[in-house]
Amino acid sequence: MHVLRPPTIKQLKNEKALTIYAAFLCALILSVVATRWLYTSRSKAPATLSSRRLRLHRQALLRPASLLTGHSKLQKRSCWKWFGRPSHGLVVLVGIYLLSNVLLSSTILATYRVNHFASRFGWMGAANMALCVFFGLKNTPLALVTAVSRTQLNIFHRIVGYTTTFLVLLHAIFYTIHFGRQGRGATLCEAGNREGLGSGVAMFILLMGVFRHQQYQTFYVSHTSGFIAAVILTGLHRPDWAKKLPVVMLFIACMWSLDRGVRAARMCYNLVNNHAAFYPLPGGGTRLLLRKPYVEVALPGSHCFLWTPRLQLYQAHPFTIVSNGPSGLELVIKSVCEFAIQHPGCATWVSVDGPYGTLPDTAIYDKLVLIAGGSGAAFTFGLLNRMLNHSGRITFQSIDFVWAVKSTEHLSWFSEHLHNLERAGSSMKVRLYITSEESSTSPENASYLNSGLEDIQRLLPVDDAFADEDMLKTGIMHPLLSGKAQKGLEHIINVKYGKMSTERVICEAMQGVEGHHRVLVVACGPTSLLDAVRDSVDHCEDKSGYSIDVHCEDFGA
Repeated sequence: MHVLRPPTIKQLKNEKALTIYAAFLCALILSVVATRWLYTSRSKAPATLSSRRLRLHRQALLRPASLLTGHSKLQKRSCWKWFGRPSHGLVVLVGIYLLSNVLLSSTILATYRVNHFASRFGWMGAANMALCVFFGLKNTPLALVTAVSRTQLNIFHRIVGYTTTFLVLLHAIFYTIHFGRQGRGATLCEAGNREGLGSGVAMFILLMGVFRHQQYQTFYVSHTSGFIAAVILTGLHRPDWAKKLPVVMLFIACMWSLDRGVRAARMCYNLVNNHAAFYPLPGGGTRLLLRKPYVEVALPGSHCFLWTPRLQLYQAHPFTIVSNGPSGLELVIKSVCEFAIQHPGCATWVSVDGPYGTLPDTAIYDKLVLIAGGSGAAFTFGLLNRMLNHSGRITFQSIDFVWAVKSTEHLSWFSEHLHNLERAGSSMKVRLYITSEESSTSPENASYLNSGLEDIQRLLPVDDAFADEDMLKTGIMHPLLSGKAQKGLEHIINVKYGKMSTERVICEAMQGVEGHHRVLVVACGPTSLLDAVRDSVDHCEDKSGYSIDVHCEDFGA
């Protein structure tokens, strides 16, 4: 009969340290959620208030001013270029997190021996492994209590993952030193310890995530297989349930499996009677139109994972939802699809998982500046379509819509949505930048009507080969500017040739903004554009003294 032995003092101290760590993490997360909620709630104001009443309302809500000032300072970017210039708020959170790990790894010990430090490093590694999985969940529970998405949590997922690997490395090094001093090096090859070594190797395989942008397929396979191996081998490393390590691994496995199960169930459900038509776009893009009615819950501006078994059986990639109307759910991909070129307008079997993504409440802002580069316009057009679908016409907000593309032919990717800008009303200003072409007329006369109209109309004809029957019925494809549409758009759109200056765009957009107005800058595009937008906002805040909120959408995180 197996007799359970009472836990050792070392075991009890490790459990106490992890209990404190769990409580601390919960308190830290709740404090961040509460701070975000307080800032958002104190800044809200009805859009129908008069200018004077609105100013008084905002001034009352923002007392004390330290709340707004503190949030603005935390949002500013640091000068650490090697780390990607993170915001001050992120630096503070990461600093608190790392400090807590240092303290709990070196205190509450039964004795300051090498093996006790080694054991603590292992326990802290297991705890951080659970935290890493929590931040990596696509269906994150944090989305229920605060406006945060899995893409915004990805940076924490990576930081905690690196910390976990480092703690596991320290765990192995300190135990190697301990057994080496005692002349028991063979102990490392005994049953249980072999599994621990295998778990450490699996942890380092997970570090291949740094190559996710270069070799996504390799990253995906190695990350999934490495994680499964790490969980199983860690549980077998100390299989005694009384030592609680199998309990932690079981919790991690259940959390990960539940998230995967929800996504798999949604993917299978959406696979039934679902198909998408592929349409090649000028300049190397592809438009997809999904037909299944499920997409009623998918709002423009959010993103979903698209799975096309015929093209990529083992992969699903995230794409932004541009629109969701009677014709179906529209996605635009910046890369050309060979299937679309060979079979334009043909449909294939697809499924989607989502929608995902949490967007700021645009209704609480007086001024919106939407900046996109290339295919990043899928997000800004999606956000604008969501606003238009909700209210039909924007009457209380001033909106600057800026889009930079390499050539005029890329404008056809979102030609229908450019027409929809007329619905936004007179408060909408649109600037299109053509960065790799020169105007057909002099730069002095490079206005929308004089410099860009002829080029754009010539390059954006209707191509019947790209339009299916439903598209033609609903008018999803039109010439960019023709007839009645031209008269409605000529007063709000300005086409410019040359490189876009984000600082100039933002500073011009801030003209006429008063101190009590709330301003939101939304950007989507390449990393260089997002960095330039953040830097320009910081400079504009320093220059004007106003507070500007920033939302950058980056799936490459």
